[in-house]
Amino acid sequence: MEQDRSPMPRYPFFAHAELAVENSDFHLTARLYELSREGCCLYVMNPLPVGTSVLLKVYAWPYFFQVHCKVFLSDPDFGVTVAFDQIESRYASELNACLLGVEQKQRNHTVDNPHRLVFSSC
Repeated sequence: MEQDRSPMPRYPFFAHAELAVENSDFHLTARLYELSREGCCLYVMNPLPVGTSVLLKVYAWPYFFQVHCKVFLSDPDFGVTVAFDQIESRYASELNACLLGVEQKQRNHTVDNPHRLVFSSC
């Protein structure tokens, strides 16, 4: 039986982030601009190569979460897209809280104004 491979919804979401290349002392600061349960998109000055393993730390007050991930797409103009690998349960609940907040805001704004986009952090 074939599995459903449809992507999870991605939401406009803005937060500060840090990428730490695994097995290295190399760190990058980034600006997260799109978030899903499977990964996120980040603006970075010098995008990392596809396949790079990183620890992503996301600072979205009042929430914080970190997750091991891999660079899935890399573009000098748009930054990187990372795919989440492993996330500890304590951080999974923080990620879920951020996504729930954005989903609720989008639902509320869609009812008020169906053509309006919502850009928000938690």
